[in-house]
Amino acid sequence: MKKIKVIHILLTALLTAGFILLGVFVFGNSYMRLMETVKDLYTSIVFYGATLFYIPTGTSPTVNGYSGVLTWQGYLPDSADKIKEFFGTFFRLFIDKENFMLWADGVIRVLGVILEILVITLPVIVLIIVLIKRAYRKKNNNYNKDTVPLKIFKRIMRESILPAYNFIRGYADFIKDKRWVKICWLILWAGNLNVLSIAVAFFAYYFYFTVSFDMQSILIQTAKLIIDLQVAVKTIPVVLWVILGIYLWDRARKKIAINRLRHFEAKNCGFIKELSIASLACGSMGKKKTTFITDMALSQEVMFRQKALEIIQRTDILFPHFPWICFENEIKRCMAYGVIYNLASVKKWVGLKRKRFELRGDFKSQLYGYDGKRYGMSYNDNLKERNIFDILETYASAYFIYVLESSLIVSNYSVRTDNELISEGNFPVWALDFFGKRERNSRHSHILDFDTLRLGRKVLKENGNNVFEFGVVAITEIGKERGNNLELKDVKKDAKETNQKNDMFNSWLKMCRHSATVDNFPFIKVFCDEQRPESWGADARDLADVITIAKSGEHRLSLPCYTIEEMITEWVFNRVISFYYELRFLRGDNTLLTYLLKKAASVMFKRNERIYNRYGFSVLSLIKERGTMDGKKEKKRYFLMDGKIYSDRFSTDCFSDYFDDMGIKGKKGLRDYMEYLTSKASVKELKKQNSYFINSLYRGKDEEDSA
Repeated sequence: MKKIKVIHILLTALLTAGFILLGVFVFGNSYMRLMETVKDLYTSIVFYGATLFYIPTGTSPTVNGYSGVLTWQGYLPDSADKIKEFFGTFFRLFIDKENFMLWADGVIRVLGVILEILVITLPVIVLIIVLIKRAYRKKNNNYNKDTVPLKIFKRIMRESILPAYNFIRGYADFIKDKRWVKICWLILWAGNLNVLSIAVAFFAYYFYFTVSFDMQSILIQTAKLIIDLQVAVKTIPVVLWVILGIYLWDRARKKIAINRLRHFEAKNCGFIKELSIASLACGSMGKKKTTFITDMALSQEVMFRQKALEIIQRTDILFPHFPWICFENEIKRCMAYGVIYNLASVKKWVGLKRKRFELRGDFKSQLYGYDGKRYGMSYNDNLKERNIFDILETYASAYFIYVLESSLIVSNYSVRTDNELISEGNFPVWALDFFGKRERNSRHSHILDFDTLRLGRKVLKENGNNVFEFGVVAITEIGKERGNNLELKDVKKDAKETNQKNDMFNSWLKMCRHSATVDNFPFIKVFCDEQRPESWGADARDLADVITIAKSGEHRLSLPCYTIEEMITEWVFNRVISFYYELRFLRGDNTLLTYLLKKAASVMFKRNERIYNRYGFSVLSLIKERGTMDGKKEKKRYFLMDGKIYSDRFSTDCFSDYFDDMGIKGKKGLRDYMEYLTSKASVKELKKQNSYFINSLYRGKDEEDSA
């Protein structure tokens, strides 16, 4: 490990020395030009100060003069008349007959060369394809054995290319951690490629222009900029310019795509804000009901954090001189020691501080040295007057919700979140962006104990005082848990066991906002889903907004200008896979051609899949109405972004372990089921169905036969 580090250091020193020598012997003109721009900057600053403060000086600005080091080997217009003449000549060439004929002659010559190449290479390509197909059609069962060409290729890769690749990667990681090396190299190449001169020249012209407003000089500066760019344009190969252009274009369009996704998320948040505290998503199987409520739960959790921060900021400004950071630190200590654990305990703790202050008037210990006599102990908002401890209670409640390092989602299925609290020991900040590149630690939603949502009888007696306060409640298949009026027909309210009629769940739903309200905002939301709205009892459903998923739209992409790349990827993938599985049918060994083709197709396929997973989205068409089912229906849209909702957020088969357990215990699979003997079921085979209908048909007949 130490040896490779020494090699990395020596290589860094050699590269740095090489860059310096290049600057001395190859890019010397760039540094001479830099000295010119430094002189221009000096004279411009002197001119700026002299003009601004009316100080006479014998120094005149030199920024409008052309360089004596770098010259343009051609023609550059430096006045308005010359620019007009230049563009006139340029556009006249488009309608000039002689120029058109010269262009057409050039095109014909290029096409002729291309045709000659095709005529020569096409038969060779066809012959190679035929030979490869004949060679690869030889059948064998050499399972997973490499052919001789593939063995040679793998050996070359293993002994030469891979070690070099690993060394380059290791050195890149070494340089990545050395920030000062990257800065030094950046400065060196900025000087070599004349970029430093351009930067200094910009400031030189800035100081000149801000006091002279010489509009004519802009033409000269444009010409000088083009001359200064010659060094970089001539030095950097065309291939690198193309690569740089593709990189910058790809980066720009990815930024556009991410901004579009964030815009969609903002629209989703607006839709969620319109909903009442409880909502019920409905739709047939496969309409993404659970996906929909999970997406809303994730967004609502973020909105609760943001709303808590907004309350903190508004409350802070009411007493701008209060030492809030000391108050926050005591809240965090109380949370660590278990003194503060919910909103009720926050109110109790602030109430105790208030009583101690009223008894002793101790500003130092209870208000952290706040000068209440000077800055005041109350706030009047023209509606009512509030004591500082009322403000502290609001602040503490919002701060508790904000800094709580726990998922705010409670659900009857698992939901993964990756929000992260970042802190330097002062005021913490949440990383809440669903579409950023930051790797974050995962946490999952809390297990929903339905007893916490019951104000009446509970399944476990020890849950007697445990009531849910604030957060996001997500319940899938709510109808199977709560039932509807018809299903609960025979359930009695005065029964000894806990049931849907005596647990007072509906009462909790009607009153849940009372325990979750901070500064008149309810920090609670209940999202449920079911196939039919009638599956949930009317008493509870009437409180909710019913959202029916009418249509799940096609998968789309927010990344612009990706169609051609996708078409190429799809074409290559389909051809390679078709060829690969044709060979798989005939051969069991591994060949060099299939190895290379499959590797190339894999790279393209993985890139395409990652693009769609990061920038893909679909649109749900929704119909929103009141739970009473008698109001006006509204058409809405909701955006499902792959990078947010499908990044291992939840499992669509959340109850599958129940069936897996039954399957293991049953010890039978599909092939163990009896098959029909003919194309028509016999009586014996019909009875094997254990069908209510078939059994009813034969029940009376069997009784007659037995009689």
